[in-house]
Amino acid sequence: MDKGAQTELKQLHEHFRDSLLIDKYEAQIEYLQKRRFEKSQSETSEDTIVWNVFRTLNQIERNLWIEDLFYKSFQEDFSHSNEKIEIKLWKKIHPPKSLQINEGKTDIDIIIESDSFVWFIEAKYKSDIILDTDHQTKRDELIRKIDVGTNYSRKKDFYFTLLILDKYNSPMGFRMANEYKGSVEKVKDLLPHRVELPSLKGISILYWKDIQSIFKTVYLYSKNKYERFIADQASYWLFDKIKDDN
Repeated sequence: MDKGAQTELKQLHEHFRDSLLIDKYEAQIEYLQKRRFEKSQSETSEDTIVWNVFRTLNQIERNLWIEDLFYKSFQEDFSHSNEKIEIKLWKKIHPPKSLQINEGKTDIDIIIESDSFVWFIEAKYKSDIILDTDHQTKRDELIRKIDVGTNYSRKKDFYFTLLILDKYNSPMGFRMANEYKGSVEKVKDLLPHRVELPSLKGISILYWKDIQSIFKTVYLYSKNKYERFIADQASYWLFDKIKDDN
């Protein structure tokens, strides 16, 4: 890397760190900088929001938000234990071995996981989904991640959510997620290399404003001062991000 590129990378690194609310010196930040250097402005904004929102949730007791988050996503009660729930960001997952193309690993924005379930969340801010891969024109970003997720989850229940600002900024994502959540058979038809998808329990759409309201709830009901502080901080920050677009 030449000196000019190194300087630009350092400036990006410092600017990004300044935009974070929490865990500014976490080791994963270094990896994130490598991701951001080759991404568009809208995508780097998504990374900042994902980090601030989900690293904040990670420091709050699960029982204060997981049930509400799940219900807002699927309009169903959360049937799993609140214990031992982990949040992972930007984990790279291998595709199923039955996929007869050299697709490579898939980057998953958010994984919420326990001993009994896996929940993949694909986050978009002011961008839309990718409609095809380098290898298959019918394998859009959602199908690819549902395929990878149902394989990764094994015997655990698997859920998939598209998290967006609104349908106007992510029109194709909104359309395709609605199609898939209404027809598991359509999903199966688009994954001919998979015999069955028994672990697939739900597909949904969620909005950033829903998560902002969850932070408000945490602020009201948490008895922990630190949780109240970081929830309030994230709520105001996220509100500022979405207020001009709704």
